[in-house]
Amino acid sequence: MKKCLIIIIALMAIFLTGCWDVIEINERIFVTAVGIDLNEDPNIENEYLVTYVYPNIASIKDGGSQKENKFVKSTVVETPFEGSRQLTTRLDKPLFFRHTNAIVVGEELLREPDKIKGVLDGLGRDPRINRKVQIIVAQGKAKDVLSTKTEQELVVGGYLNSMLKNKQLAARFSNRTFSDVMKDLQVSNVSMIPRAVPKKDEFKLSGSAIIKDYKLIGWLGETENSLVALAKGDVISEIVNVPYKDTVVSYVISNAICKKDVHTDNEDINVDINIFTEGYLQEYKYEGETNAFDQEFLKTVEKRVKYKIEKDLEKIIGDIQNKYNADILCIGEHISKFEPDLWKEIEEDWDEIFPTLNINVHADVKIRRTGLTK
Repeated sequence: MKKCLIIIIALMAIFLTGCWDVIEINERIFVTAVGIDLNEDPNIENEYLVTYVYPNIASIKDGGSQKENKFVKSTVVETPFEGSRQLTTRLDKPLFFRHTNAIVVGEELLREPDKIKGVLDGLGRDPRINRKVQIIVAQGKAKDVLSTKTEQELVVGGYLNSMLKNKQLAARFSNRTFSDVMKDLQVSNVSMIPRAVPKKDEFKLSGSAIIKDYKLIGWLGETENSLVALAKGDVISEIVNVPYKDTVVSYVISNAICKKDVHTDNEDINVDINIFTEGYLQEYKYEGETNAFDQEFLKTVEKRVKYKIEKDLEKIIGDIQNKYNADILCIGEHISKFEPDLWKEIEEDWDEIFPTLNINVHADVKIRRTGLTK
């Protein structure tokens, strides 16, 4: 009996031991966002400027009236991942990254493919970083975006994350996580990453950066981005304005589906992008001859929205093919999935073939509702 008791006590002693390396929650600094820039100071040899943003917990306790809601700390380093180690000499607590919501990359860094490859590889190997962290490109410096004094200073990373996940605005920029970006670059060698534009007292998410071969090759504005999103089937809600007589009619897309069809004609490859949208009228000028319940009026608006979507998207596709030669519409990925035999023939020469594709846009627009007012 005594032996059994001794064994039980010994086992209890083993299983009741505490964690030798535990760090209490109040002994951590929770980094909400990280910015990575090239160092442009010629007097410092190190290549990177890394910026960390974390909340000032004391301002929460005091109501935030007298103190800054966030801290912004920057350091110049030889590699981005030694920044947190360097800051340990300036901070009283270790940095914690499991709750980091956003990583902002400076524009100039993305013009250096060899350097950005190293940064992304390091992020992929770092166990402290969540793979679902949002990636953003700063037009200018990442530090300027993260240093912007907004009303939501306390949670800059969380604020960015919430903006990116706002489905009603999803077409104006294309949110991409770290996993998404790596998948894009590995599968098609092209990715679209949302662009952050710093202002005096705010920053704005506007359009996207086009990345090819790990290099920034151009920008898409908000309208261009929304049309590309429509062609990829990523639109949740978007507004299309069309002229009607002396006024403008606003058509709100509430549902959109996009289907691609690829077929060959002799040696030519034809791609049909078929877009089906449903929506409602948001704004129009009510007059006796402009009745939103008139079928002729509705058919006219549908035709004009159809024409605008097709023509605007064809223009953007022309730029994508001829100016950027970047398959951000994922046509190559579609061919590899649904036309594997064709893909085997053209995969090696895709960069030369993509600009020569005959891409045709077909839109089918339906107005389902006309609003509450008769």
